[in-house]
Amino acid sequence: MKKLLYIYNPMSGQKTIGSHLSEIVEYFSKKSYFPTVYATQKANDAREKVKEFSKEYEEILVSGGDGTLDEVVSGLLKSEEKSTIGYIPTGSTNDFSRSLKIPTDIKKATKLAINGETMDIDVGKFNSKFFTYVAAFGSIAQVSYETDQSMKNIFGRFAYILEGVKTVSNLKAYKAKITIDDEVFEGEFIHFMATNSVSVGGFNNFYKKNIGLDDGIFEAALIKKPKGLIELNQIIDGLRSKKENDNVIFRSGSVFKVESDEKISWTLDGDYGGSYKKSEIKVLNRAVKMRCGFSKDSKELIANKKMIDKKS
Repeated sequence: MKKLLYIYNPMSGQKTIGSHLSEIVEYFSKKSYFPTVYATQKANDAREKVKEFSKEYEEILVSGGDGTLDEVVSGLLKSEEKSTIGYIPTGSTNDFSRSLKIPTDIKKATKLAINGETMDIDVGKFNSKFFTYVAAFGSIAQVSYETDQSMKNIFGRFAYILEGVKTVSNLKAYKAKITIDDEVFEGEFIHFMATNSVSVGGFNNFYKKNIGLDDGIFEAALIKKPKGLIELNQIIDGLRSKKENDNVIFRSGSVFKVESDEKISWTLDGDYGGSYKKSEIKVLNRAVKMRCGFSKDSKELIANKKMIDKKS
């Protein structure tokens, strides 16, 4: 039988994973896997367990939300092992599962977790830390993870958050210099985000272009502080239409640097990532192998396999 490390977060989302645990483990056994099952006890638990034990397992499976997945991915990168990651999304947001085409239906996701096609995906490095799909700062980043999903579905994208801001003075701005590859932007920013996902904070398709999971490029959104309600409305319109204006900027890049005179608080994959005056984000191209929901003949997997063949 094949060994499998199965890490699950019993507290993620609506705590539904517990009622499915026995059938998940039974399915693994039927498919000739011998799972070692571990329930996380505290923050960073999954990261430490993967760092310690990944060398013993070719397959690591994780059940939880974006934060738990982040811990498993970063733990694997710290260990420098090459295990394949399978994912059963059971969080409240499950952003990155949308990009991987993994359903939130637990039975369907369980099958993909060990039978799905594998794909080498990009990962972000933020200073000395790793993240799976998004690094961000600002009011929008914080509120997007605190907004009820049903409200996001009704109003859509980041426009909902900005429309909920009663006055411009409520928007915390950071005076910063932001460099994306060789292009420099300076000013007061209420939001910055570098991402590799079609969904961020539960908002889908915020970026107009197709997002590649393995192209060595992350997409960035920069929002400057509005000077009044007219500019605030322009920001809302820009986010709705996905078109740039004086306050909304969209870019793509592989290296992002943010410098400010004051410490900026960051979120990494929806969790607090620390406060820094200087930060650097680098895209690690095809750094982790994950099982996904893409079909074998999908354009995403065909392109991914071609790049792997070129490297070998």
